[in-house]
Amino acid sequence: MPQVTLDDWAAMPRNRAEVRRGVLVAAPFLDTRHQLAVTRLAYFLDVRVPDLVALAGVLSEGTVRTDRVTKFSEYAEVGIEHYWIVDLEEPASMTTYRLIDGEYENFGEHTGKVSLDFDGIPLTLDLDALTTRHAQRP
Repeated sequence: MPQVTLDDWAAMPRNRAEVRRGVLVAAPFLDTRHQLAVTRLAYFLDVRVPDLVALAGVLSEGTVRTDRVTKFSEYAEVGIEHYWIVDLEEPASMTTYRLIDGEYENFGEHTGKVSLDFDGIPLTLDLDALTTRHAQRP
């Protein structure tokens, strides 16, 4: 399969695809609840800190293996320090991982309102509000 360049990616219409190791891969369809949670989580994580990368995967039926297996190795390989997995099944929960010596270690499992110290930055997330009709502001 041909490699996708950055110029190729920039020229593509935004749809349900991602690039994995230079290869274009179709992403599974995500339901409205999942999309809402992803959008709200991105809003909550809008912190301005140089050299800080946090990634959160929101589990869905079509992404469980990718989020729990593939991304672990890919993200660790490139040194992404924080990886969080949000599961929207009731009750909504989040497992936080941190890269230590090249491997992700579980740093906690959370439900409800989560208060974290994210590299010196206090961060509070209401996991239940990720999919409710009216989300709370952080």
